[in-house]
Amino acid sequence: MGFVTKLMRRAKTAGHISASGVILTVVIGFLVAVPEASSRNFEEHEVKAAFLYSFAQFIKQTPKENSAPTSTLNYCTVHEGPVENALKALIAARQTQGETRRYILLADWSEIGQCHFLFQGADSERSEPIQLSADESLITVGDSPGFVANGGIIEFQRQGTRIKVHVNLETARKHGIKISSKLLKLATIYSPNSGEKVDD
Repeated sequence: MGFVTKLMRRAKTAGHISASGVILTVVIGFLVAVPEASSRNFEEHEVKAAFLYSFAQFIKQTPKENSAPTSTLNYCTVHEGPVENALKALIAARQTQGETRRYILLADWSEIGQCHFLFQGADSERSEPIQLSADESLITVGDSPGFVANGGIIEFQRQGTRIKVHVNLETARKHGIKISSKLLKLATIYSPNSGEKVDD
């Protein structure tokens, strides 16, 4: 049984799909849109990539000062591994009219000003979250242990057969990032004051 099937079974309650199930349904839709992935179970890196893609529907950023409105959403990384390659394939398969998502492999960290999402995988050279200035509104996502505890905004954690989403809500708010309650109901909220993670 694949990751997505197991996730969906946990999301269904009393004949309906919960708020977290709505997000998982979106994730599944993105996965099956990739032709070569439509008839098989999904690997962990594909599920992470689908979550990354779907986060845009549930997260809003404060527009940068003096910046013109744009329909382009940039997903950035400085390293290419399984998650990054799956995300690149997903973006290529899901292009829609009126909305453009771009996958950008950065030459170095100085180029993050063009990014909306920055993924820092545990297998990359720098897996710890990049430290942002107060006026930077960038959604940092990683899968290394302690990513949200060290200032990242979203962390993927493998727990048994599940991929859990952990959110540092305080850091997100500090950088003008608003996260939908639908995503927060699915996530575990990191509490920096107590050093513990508590379910929302």
